[in-house]
Amino acid sequence: MFNSDFSKMFDPSQYAQNIQKMCDMTQAMTASKQNMETMKKVSSIVADTVSTCTEKQFKYAQNTMEDCIECLRELSTAKGVEDYMQKQAEISKRTAEKCQSMAQDIASQWQKSQAQCTELLSKQMSNTMEWGKQFAGQTSGTSSK
Repeated sequence: MFNSDFSKMFDPSQYAQNIQKMCDMTQAMTASKQNMETMKKVSSIVADTVSTCTEKQFKYAQNTMEDCIECLRELSTAKGVEDYMQKQAEISKRTAEKCQSMAQDIASQWQKSQAQCTELLSKQMSNTMEWGKQFAGQTSGTSSK
């Protein structure tokens, strides 16, 4: 995990120089700022997704209520039990298909958002790891490989 240069971080002759490098907050502030920007982007993506999905769900609920009224009208025109059962089966099939389509639409929206967030977080984690390597290389007196 640590190479032999790690001990140089605690070398008394280099101690003051290493402390000065460790206290140079410019790089740490830059890394921190990048982390904050990434988290803002992720939060924004999640908030937009919640908003979009909630709006879609309200529209689906409204459409479902309208469909329900139409289905009751359709069932009321049945000419006997057999006709009623046939209409009810058709309505159930249409409703199931519509529900599946709605669920797939919302799942697709969340999947897209999850992919965007994962990409952002992976990229930021990689950048942070690289910054850590460079920082460790600076304080041990070596450059990162």
